[in-house]
Amino acid sequence: MWVIVPLAIAILSWHALVLQPAAGLENSWHAALHMALHDGVTFGNHLIFTYGPLGFLSVPTLWYGDTGVIAVLYTLLLRIALAAAVFAGARRSYGTVVGAILALLVAGATGIGLEEVAPTLGFETIPFVVFAVWVVDRVADPRRLLLFMGVAGAVAAIELLNKLSVGITVTALTVVMALAARGRRRDNVIVSLGALAVTLLAAWTVTGQSWGALPAYVRNSEQIVSGYGLALSYEEAGLDWQYAAGAAAFVFGLAAALHMTADGDSRRRRWGIVALWVAFAFFEYKDGFVRHEHIHASVYFVTLLGGFFALRWRGGWRILGLGLAASLFAFALAAQNSSLSGAFDPGTRASTAIEQLYQTLDPGERAAIIARGRRAIQTAFPIDEQTLALVRGKTVHVAEYQTSVVWAYGMNWRPLPLFQSYMAYTTALDEVDANVLTSSYAPQRILRDLVSDREGTVPAFDEGLTTRTILCRYQELRTDGEAWQVLGLGPNRCATPVSLGAVRADWDQTVSVPAPPNGHSFVFVRIGGVSAGGLERLTGLLYRPELREIAIDGVSYRLIAGTASDGLVVRAPAAVDFSAPFNIAPNSTTIAVRKAGQSRSISVGQSGRGELPITFSFFAQTVEASPRSAPL
Repeated sequence: MWVIVPLAIAILSWHALVLQPAAGLENSWHAALHMALHDGVTFGNHLIFTYGPLGFLSVPTLWYGDTGVIAVLYTLLLRIALAAAVFAGARRSYGTVVGAILALLVAGATGIGLEEVAPTLGFETIPFVVFAVWVVDRVADPRRLLLFMGVAGAVAAIELLNKLSVGITVTALTVVMALAARGRRRDNVIVSLGALAVTLLAAWTVTGQSWGALPAYVRNSEQIVSGYGLALSYEEAGLDWQYAAGAAAFVFGLAAALHMTADGDSRRRRWGIVALWVAFAFFEYKDGFVRHEHIHASVYFVTLLGGFFALRWRGGWRILGLGLAASLFAFALAAQNSSLSGAFDPGTRASTAIEQLYQTLDPGERAAIIARGRRAIQTAFPIDEQTLALVRGKTVHVAEYQTSVVWAYGMNWRPLPLFQSYMAYTTALDEVDANVLTSSYAPQRILRDLVSDREGTVPAFDEGLTTRTILCRYQELRTDGEAWQVLGLGPNRCATPVSLGAVRADWDQTVSVPAPPNGHSFVFVRIGGVSAGGLERLTGLLYRPELREIAIDGVSYRLIAGTASDGLVVRAPAAVDFSAPFNIAPNSTTIAVRKAGQSRSISVGQSGRGELPITFSFFAQTVEASPRSAPL
């Protein structure tokens, strides 16, 4: 039963996978995760992302036969684990038949609309929280307990090398479980964290990573986690109802945890299970509401729906439990703009599952899908032969985002560590990319395109230091109309920056941008005072900081506050910039910084005197040769 029922539920609730490679922003980072493992690009020093060396497991697309098959089978295993966990949890309260039906409905509602983003996003933590609650609630035998602690630590390690946010959540749940479970806390913690360390090192080695890069992986992962909220906080219109629904979902689970442990058997057990729910809900809430839009909000509601079945209802309270579960199910469908028919269609889902598993495992079908994907990307992003000749045989980084063309055209990929520049949330991350550009590992060519799936941003502002280093170290070799630009690595052409002065300003206060002092220099600005501090830092930890925007000649764009002081190129004569429309500088004459909910007001410094909070420090940098010199 424990094999057949979960397998049947997984097949009957199958969400179609996007097996064929495609172009676009999301697909490009999908490709990068597979390419990194296939091409031996190591994480930490040569690749930095929210996913690690096992991140390809979360992207079951057939970019390559080997990694694609593994990722699809991992997805199948994860779906079976989800079905087994929810079935086991629901069965404890409602019996086998009702438990199976509930598990089928939950599995069907999990992943709607996420197929093209990350098909496993939203339910990796559900099986784990069910497992953790069961261990705290039921397991008393010391040997079994330590075995399960080891299993928990190993799973946490795998997820830390898969997706950072999931890995952090599972690690936190592992620690809570170790402290709350029966037995000696010290032994539980030592075994779980020991298994985490051993598994992490083993998986790191098996995936071909350098042990010397592991400290950089940890350090840069911390930068991504710490900078994420300030860089990508967002509020999509029309989702206000989700705050009340989200709070209700948390309260439903808290009530279930208190009910489940009301027998007074053990305070340690009771508050351990409550703590598991609180930790689980908190991390899912951060994932769903920091960047509050359709996809992330859906993940929050779906995950809490599945996690709710970790908590057992007794006696006449079972009807209340079903009612609360029905409410959570409705929240999940509403967040996904779906319906019961969208979540429950076992015939179609089973047919799709069988077909896709056959396509994945059959070598001929697999090869055909890969070939169609390659042609589709080449059709979406055609590159002429002259451009290809300039990158052929050279190491290549693609900017801004269309990394999938590297795979489609068979280029020699040598990406900047932040291979998609919007991931540079902090100065430390910006410096990593800039340092690579001045090292022997710098790519010989940079292929830039103007087709971006990101709106409301100035791509050159993502990484101010890196952008200036590219302008100083690379020459334009060719532009293909308005589609592609090829840059070639050369010597540094820029002199030491010279200060043009600083201006203090308030939020939303317009400042004039000085003109370049001559026709052979550009102007950049370091913006200070826009990062979160004081009370906002605390609220950012518990919720999220306010969105920052930069207004260029009155037009607002998202500003990455963590890199605002890195030097953003704002004005440059045509002689020192790349040719239009690939020019770096927006050539703005005025600039201002805005913060949502912040009216123009004078801030009070620690000295008690009124101070304008923002500093615009302008610099000029001379370029000694044109970036459009003869080809190298």
